[in-house]
Amino acid sequence: MKISLRKYRILEIAETKGYKSLKELSGELELHPTALSQLVANNTNFTKETLEKLLTVLDCDLGDIVETKKQ
Repeated sequence: MKISLRKYRILEIAETKGYKSLKELSGELELHPTALSQLVANNTNFTKETLEKLLTVLDCDLGDIVETKKQ
């Protein structure tokens, strides 16, 4: 089973929380902007800690930003 982040949903939630850019969100997550961009684009894997921070900062549930696909 493949797990991936839902890029557009993350951006949508971040915008409703007042974040105007990924750079601004990355500062709150204590991630380099490039790292967050790669993560959101599913070009890299995420750690449990990063995922927990993302859920906390965006105040959302796992199902809001993660989708699973059977391969």
